[in-house]
Amino acid sequence: MTSPPNFVVSPVDYDKDWDDLFTTYWDSWKEPLQAVGQLTFSGIGVGGPQEAEAFAATKQAYLAAALANPNQHWVKIEDPSRVSRGLCPIIGGGGWTEYQENPFRAHSEVANQGCNRLLGPGFEAGSERYHLSAELYMQLWSWRPRMMKTAHVYGQALWVIPEYRHLSATACGMDYWIRRIDELGVESYLEGSSLSTSLYLKHGFIIIGYPTMVFHHKDKPSADWTKLVHDIQAHPVSVMWRPKGGVYKEGETVLPWQGKPRQAKL
Repeated sequence: MTSPPNFVVSPVDYDKDWDDLFTTYWDSWKEPLQAVGQLTFSGIGVGGPQEAEAFAATKQAYLAAALANPNQHWVKIEDPSRVSRGLCPIIGGGGWTEYQENPFRAHSEVANQGCNRLLGPGFEAGSERYHLSAELYMQLWSWRPRMMKTAHVYGQALWVIPEYRHLSATACGMDYWIRRIDELGVESYLEGSSLSTSLYLKHGFIIIGYPTMVFHHKDKPSADWTKLVHDIQAHPVSVMWRPKGGVYKEGETVLPWQGKPRQAKL
């Protein structure tokens, strides 16, 4: 029986690792190719020169943002055994941002974020995907200013390439990140996809809720618009929170943004 890989998690060297790391990030979004990814990364999954150009621009935009923010951290997940096969050892990674205070001055600051806050080349202004992306992210991010009012860590990415899913590689990445959160002694937040929510639950996160997604179209929507909206609603994204230390007791642990525990609703 083949023994499982011994994964290694370590900080990214932006000069040496970024190209390989971001390639795995991009590829992880393509299988399965869900609507959230298509409305986050312009050109993903279309193939050919269009996707290559979009990938290159998005990769550079993410790198520039990481280098500009000393509180943003990225790690790589490696399978060293790949080197003997002539393959890059990086098979995934993760990213998070550490905040010492409330990053939102007012709720209105979020109201017009939409796709204007996304990194990369973006969508053609006025197009269906432009408006759909803006609506998606305004609703998906609407919870942040109501909850992120104190020092915290926000988890913005965790992935492995498809062939390494279900092999504990992402769990290794989570273990690394959780150690950092607990060293800081702060709470943490993230948005969980249908692929990742169960992993986050195992690491002390709880589901706070699912943002309600309502989309509008002023004319007759295209088949592309209809398909994307159906996919978003079929794969809801969960808002998740982890208390300091990761110990949560239903009905006892105080939710900081409410000042009291959550009460079960029958």
